[in-house]
Amino acid sequence: MKWLDRFLSKEEIPATVAFEELDTWLELVSESLFRGLSANADRLYTEITGIIDALKPDIAALQTAESAEEVPDRIAKIGMLSRDKMVKHLFAVTEKIEIPSKTDYQTVSAFYKDTTAALEFPFGKSQTNIYCVRSLFPVEIKTAIADLKRLRASLDQLITPLKGKERQIKQLERVPGLVQAINDVRTGIAEEKARVNEHEAACAALEESIETESSLLKRIEDSEEWKMFKALEGELASLEEELNTLEANVRKLFAPLTKALTLLKKQDETGRHTLTPEERTAIGSILSSPVRALNADIAKSLRSIQKVIKGDPAVLKDRKRETALNWIEQLLQADLASITGKRERLQAQIKETKSKLAALTIRQEKEELEHSIESARGQCTQLREEIARAQKHIVSLDEELSEKKQRLAKALEELAGNEIEVTFTF
Repeated sequence: MKWLDRFLSKEEIPATVAFEELDTWLELVSESLFRGLSANADRLYTEITGIIDALKPDIAALQTAESAEEVPDRIAKIGMLSRDKMVKHLFAVTEKIEIPSKTDYQTVSAFYKDTTAALEFPFGKSQTNIYCVRSLFPVEIKTAIADLKRLRASLDQLITPLKGKERQIKQLERVPGLVQAINDVRTGIAEEKARVNEHEAACAALEESIETESSLLKRIEDSEEWKMFKALEGELASLEEELNTLEANVRKLFAPLTKALTLLKKQDETGRHTLTPEERTAIGSILSSPVRALNADIAKSLRSIQKVIKGDPAVLKDRKRETALNWIEQLLQADLASITGKRERLQAQIKETKSKLAALTIRQEKEELEHSIESARGQCTQLREEIARAQKHIVSLDEELSEKKQRLAKALEELAGNEIEVTFTF
């Protein structure tokens, strides 16, 4: 027969209980399981109080007793020291023992454990020490020990209603932890769901912002100002390309002189042939940058180099000398001034176009919108990843919750001795 049938009819302990009402249900179970415990505890609390009241003067009598017994000095010495320790400990015990006001099984069990632990003497279970005290003070120690035995007997009677119910007590003590574990998982699920809702709201706001800014971006791209900006940008690219082509052609134009001028420069550096400062500058400027050399008096520089080559046939071998002189003559006959003028015009046009572009703020506005849209998309992607992680965690927590619910049901079944259905509203 199940223990609940022995203690209380089935109608008094519901076979179905709401999770939120488990505390009340456990109180009913506890009352059923420990029927008579309260009355027993009330009676024994009174009895223990009386024993403590009797023990105090008996301890005092042991403390002040004078020994009239004839015993060896060694036993007398051990007995006196042991008496002092015993008296000190027992006085501390009587001060420490507080009779509880509650009579539930947890309070009774805790009181029993604390009190029995406090009764352990500082000299442990040494029969020699007790013998020595008894040898000196036989009457007083007998009275005190009798009080202690009555106290221990009353304590044993106090927990008699709990004996044989260790399994049920274990389950009773386990259930609150299972309930707390379920509530902890519920809290975790609620927090994760709140986080998902928060992230979804933030993502929705970002998507709305992206849509709004994308419309503004399209409006900019369709505007006349943007078309003007793109036209100027195209014009600038064309002018810069034309300038780059012109300068590349200038470098090609002077390329045939590179080897000859490099050889003249080395001869000057090694001392084989000494150039004048004017000649050295002319050669250096062309080798460094033919394009920049055009800005100076290029014809003067070419004539200076021509004079060096003609003036000393030894500076260049015949073929190189002839090639260099012929190419210099072609350059002198060419309209280098027109090239310089065209380059200057292109540079002026480029500068003017850049100035016009700088005056238009539409590019900055467009770039700010594009950056804002890109940032919002990045944030939204990150939020979606966090939402996915949270949802995955919720699935895991739901599985954990189901497992903990099953553990709770199993514990209640073991406690009650029959199946208990727990209803959950979550």
